Amino acid sequence: MALHTYYSEKRLLRVSWGDRLDIEALRMHFELLKANTRYDRDLRVISSTDVEEIAIPLTRENMLKIKEWREEALVEYRSIRSAIYNLKPVPSAYLNYFSEFFDSKKSHLRQFSTEGAALSWLMSEDKAI
Repeated sequence: MALHTYYSEKRLLRVSWGDRLDIEALRMHFELLKANTRYDRDLRVISSTDVEEIAIPLTRENMLKIKEWREEALVEYRSIRSAIYNLKPVPSAYLNYFSEFFDSKKSHLRQFSTEGAALSWLMSEDKAI
């Protein structure tokens, strides 16, 4: 289950995933994004993860579900920039696959090796989208 911590003064959402990521955790993450009207509509998301296990089979059905949940969650946002850092190799490979499939005009996701690099990109005023 993802834990959301929002810092309104920075328009920054910190997401902690824990050590296991499954499809239900992703669904709940998107539901929280959709339901929370306090989040800035130009949202910055940062996440570091200790995910050891990804329990999401890469099937067409799962891809379509995740894409639908994500699109519904982003409707009310103008932009979302997501930075993920300190990933292990298997979660990094999954993320590369997902980001190629899901990046859109209003959202962008990048991986970084350190929190400092991730925050620097997120907090820059340059539009990455």
